Amino acid sequence: MTEAAPELLAVTTDDGVRLATDHYRTGPDGSALGTVLIRTPYGRGGCSGQARAWLRAGYSVLVQDVRGRYDSEGDWEPYDSEGRDGAAVVHRLADHGVLSGPLILAGASYDAHCAVECARALEAARTMNGQRAVTPFAVLAMVPALGLYETAHAPDGRPRLLDRIGWWHQHGFAGESRPPLAKTELRRRHLLARSSGMDWVRESLVKDSEYGSGSAAKWRRLWESPPLDLTARYGNLTSPLLVISGNKDFFTAEALSLAEAWGSTATGTRVETLWGPWGHRLSNDLNAETAVAFRREGGLMARIEAFLAGVASTAPDKSRTAWLWGQSPVHPTWAWWPTTTEHLRRHGEP
Repeated sequence: MTEAAPELLAVTTDDGVRLATDHYRTGPDGSALGTVLIRTPYGRGGCSGQARAWLRAGYSVLVQDVRGRYDSEGDWEPYDSEGRDGAAVVHRLADHGVLSGPLILAGASYDAHCAVECARALEAARTMNGQRAVTPFAVLAMVPALGLYETAHAPDGRPRLLDRIGWWHQHGFAGESRPPLAKTELRRRHLLARSSGMDWVRESLVKDSEYGSGSAAKWRRLWESPPLDLTARYGNLTSPLLVISGNKDFFTAEALSLAEAWGSTATGTRVETLWGPWGHRLSNDLNAETAVAFRREGGLMARIEAFLAGVASTAPDKSRTAWLWGQSPVHPTWAWWPTTTEHLRRHGEP
């Protein structure tokens, strides 16, 4: 049976920019368990598999190109407007009756940044007089790429030159992603950057003549941005958060820091972490044998559904639970095991 194509919506931000949005509906109106919103700079069509997994779980899904990317209007400025754009989109969708049931903000990598920033903006709007009280039922941040500084620097402050040169060449400057740099060219630029120093990297590596007007300024902003104070930014939030990371992801420390900071100064914020032997591509990084065992356990969706069920049935209790998926040291089986973010941080990897 062929699944129905999503309905294309144009959702307008507060400054009149129209954002292209695919609406995947599940069943008759009112039958959805909730609505999942995914906002992405990577092309909303690339999220169709993720959207249909949510559909099979009983949720309606909205997948949106962020401002300035693919079919959305506006100028693309990474890490600039996702909070206010996301909140405006949610309010617009609510006003038009598009949201079915509880709202779940979800995403991986940059999309996770969109999710957590949207939650922050929605909770801030709730506290202001005259604003509509639309807040997320839950937030799902997978292998989160949190901010300019956080993606550009390792936890010890060293610049992530190879990764950032590659990402910004492919995704950072234009309305659509370009092909990745050839490995030899990426290696050449990386070696040149390392030998030339950060002043040269910041001022001379990226040129408008190659990437378009304003690209050099965007590149400088990346390296001049200060680190985020995660506790000041997310500490007072009360939306339940599920962070999914892995011991082979390059943003592991940032994921743990987000989980520790989120709701840390609030009362009763539920935070859970899922941890596994994968990298930035999550279960797609697993070898064939391990992937079979992981699917036998229900994959990530099984744990996501368990988290959402817990949010629905449990009173706020400031719960901070970490789950590790891997092979038991006692029994030769693969399963989820309780652990702590403190353990994960202390050992670096499970």
